[in-house]
Amino acid sequence: MPQYKLVYFDVRARAEISRYLFAQAGVEYEDCRLNSEEFEAMKKDASKIPLGQLPVLVVDGERVIPQSQAIARYLAKQFGMYGKNVNEETTVDVLTDCVADIFTKMIKVSFEKDEATKKELSKNFMEKDSVAILTFMETTLKKNGEGKGFFVGDKMTLADIAVFTLSEMLDNGFPGLMDKYPLLKDFAGRVRAQPKIAAWIAKRPESSF
Repeated sequence: MPQYKLVYFDVRARAEISRYLFAQAGVEYEDCRLNSEEFEAMKKDASKIPLGQLPVLVVDGERVIPQSQAIARYLAKQFGMYGKNVNEETTVDVLTDCVADIFTKMIKVSFEKDEATKKELSKNFMEKDSVAILTFMETTLKKNGEGKGFFVGDKMTLADIAVFTLSEMLDNGFPGLMDKYPLLKDFAGRVRAQPKIAAWIAKRPESSF
């Protein structure tokens, strides 16, 4: 089994999907959390942080993989959580790309400093910017077992982890939004109740996002 080290800040954000993958797979790893000073000291060293940004995944102390999406896909493939065939893999890709798209929209709202502008951006996000993606997710979920199981097949994949992680962020940043999508809300509850997922939630450091 390879030795893994996931390097990120002490927040969930772009690394939490990978942390959940490790948890669900039951694979040990070093959860390395940098503060801003440590990051500044390292970010110009391309051998440690190739793109000058986090997260990065270090495999066996040698291979350094940047980009949160690439890391999550790499781990999902390693852990057998990427689907059983090309159709399932494509659905996983589509859903994880949707999560990345909506996350970018959320970040814009979260980091807006002007309160009036932030309020307007939040309203637009809940009523417009998130609608197409969340509706698509709910429709996709319903196509597999009437929405009572997972997004593809009969076991958890990267798609489920990604959407669940998104649901947590939505609950924290946009209260009430998930109520509009009952299948997704029920799905999130089922994932949260999975023993390994629940164990990670119980022990992970507190974080606002």
